[in-house]
Amino acid sequence: MFIFHKEEFIDHFKAFLSELEPRYVDYFISLCAEYAPRFSEEEAKVLGLSLYKNLAQDEFSLDETFRDQLISMRNEGVMTGFMINRNVFFILENYLRYVKEEEVTSQIDRVMMQLSRFTHALENQISLKINESAHPVESQFNAPKTANNVIIEGFQTLKETSGKVQFYNLYQGIPISCHAEIISVQDDSATFKLDLLQEIAMKLDGQAFILKNDVFTKHIKADIVYSNFLTKTVMLENFTYLLNMPALERAVPRIHPDIAAQVYLNPEGNLVTAGRLFDLSVNGLGVLSSENNGIEIGTRMLVSFSLPFAGTVDVPATVVNIITYQAGFRFCMRIFPNEEASKKIAAYTQQREKDIIQNLEDELKDYIF
Repeated sequence: MFIFHKEEFIDHFKAFLSELEPRYVDYFISLCAEYAPRFSEEEAKVLGLSLYKNLAQDEFSLDETFRDQLISMRNEGVMTGFMINRNVFFILENYLRYVKEEEVTSQIDRVMMQLSRFTHALENQISLKINESAHPVESQFNAPKTANNVIIEGFQTLKETSGKVQFYNLYQGIPISCHAEIISVQDDSATFKLDLLQEIAMKLDGQAFILKNDVFTKHIKADIVYSNFLTKTVMLENFTYLLNMPALERAVPRIHPDIAAQVYLNPEGNLVTAGRLFDLSVNGLGVLSSENNGIEIGTRMLVSFSLPFAGTVDVPATVVNIITYQAGFRFCMRIFPNEEASKKIAAYTQQREKDIIQNLEDELKDYIF
């Protein structure tokens, strides 16, 4: 692979940033409107440009006013770290778009290192300024513990012992899971080192899920604020407990089909209900439909659909749950296929599972090459 020299990379990165600037400014203004509404649109624009002009510098010279504004936002309860990392995500995603559209050689690893250097420099300067001020915030110590606080303490306990947690995400119905090492624990966030396949599945899912263990009696959901594929690390915040994870209760995964399969539900004594296959396994399936026609939980029916190279499949089914959407319904069903139907479904789902994992690995290539 062709490698740029330092000066060539900076020129390359500056060209990208120049192309992105108008969209970036609009994005930063929208972030401020959501998380720091006291800033006017013009103030947000100035703040965003102050950050932006430093991104391609070899040595970061952060404006003192800009730094003080970020500290002020932080003291007012604004999640500045979350906002900065949202910016990093935005820049990385647009860089991948830029590389494809402009047909230039990707330098994603260098871009990630440059952004990482910048965020660390920013964090260090803000920390130094806060330490110089040394204003104690007593309310932080007197505030009642939230679930997030308790979970953070749990991560600190785990870091000092085993240092491991187990992540779990679904990608097109396929479970992706791995054990991850806790790298660091901050006031409101924790950083983990994990497998790349888990990291890309987590990013595409848009959230992180951690399974319960000896320290945590419930499963945990969290927001992703920073992901670094170069170092195989991810930073998470906003931890909350989950009551359950239904996907864990399934004996086999329900894959998302890659076919526009029409499904016909034939409950006794009711109209035929047409829908689209949502997910499928040898034990169950889901159907999306714009109509109900009197179907209820517990309704028994015959489900008919077609699979590639297998023709029509007919299976008896019982409705176990109905999820109502604004535009229709999702029928979750337990199915009872005969031997022939089981073989057809198993053949399709096994091949689909291989294809889904390959798709996930292909997605990953965009971030590491």
